[in-house]
Amino acid sequence: METTKGVDIILDRLYNDPANPAGFAGINQLWIEAKKKDKNIKKKDVIEYLEGHRTYTIHRPRRVRFKRSRTMPAGYMTDVQCDLADFQKLSRQNNGYNYALVAIDVLSKRVFAEPVRTKKGKDMIQAFESILERMEMHPHRVFSDKGTEFTSKEMAEFFKGKDIEKFTPNSSTVKASLAERCIRNIKQRLYRYMSEKHTLKWAEAIHKIVDAINHSKCRAIGGLRPIDISFNNARKIREKFMDV
Repeated sequence: METTKGVDIILDRLYNDPANPAGFAGINQLWIEAKKKDKNIKKKDVIEYLEGHRTYTIHRPRRVRFKRSRTMPAGYMTDVQCDLADFQKLSRQNNGYNYALVAIDVLSKRVFAEPVRTKKGKDMIQAFESILERMEMHPHRVFSDKGTEFTSKEMAEFFKGKDIEKFTPNSSTVKASLAERCIRNIKQRLYRYMSEKHTLKWAEAIHKIVDAINHSKCRAIGGLRPIDISFNNARKIREKFMDV
């Protein structure tokens, strides 16, 4: 077993690395990664470390739970939710990027994100193109809220050209809940990262943060990581965790 100082060094290296699954994450994810370095590290060691870490406590989320309707995907990469993360206050420090387009595959919980300068069709299409290039296949359906950045004529033509069905809720109060939760997770890690590194440049770190999230264990898919889901095991995952 490492000394207390040795444990802190391990936790420091893991927590302060935005590319690591434990980077600026929560207690359980840091503990999972820490045990790979030293199997004797206890959960209370991680809790004590994080409670003394300013970037963790200052950005600790206030949890409010709402009952949500479930989205039932047809398969892997078939159904995607998307939303915009707002970073307008940090535009000047990020080369004019005001938003991040965030997309999440409903089955695997695999996350994709791309900085966006404006909500105009040209910028949104460019961001979507970048995300679609990183997906193993184009989704059959994309669900978003009723924001004009997703529902404009230009975007409708874009989705039609990609043979993607675009869905929006009937009510403006219904949101893409998976994508919203995903954005909260990304922002939490990003703001912890920025606090620790004394920077406001989120755009240069977001891809590392998202990659780390995709390599993190996810309770919604039985403790697997989003990158563990593929076409080979998608049917089994859907039957096991989607109540079909």
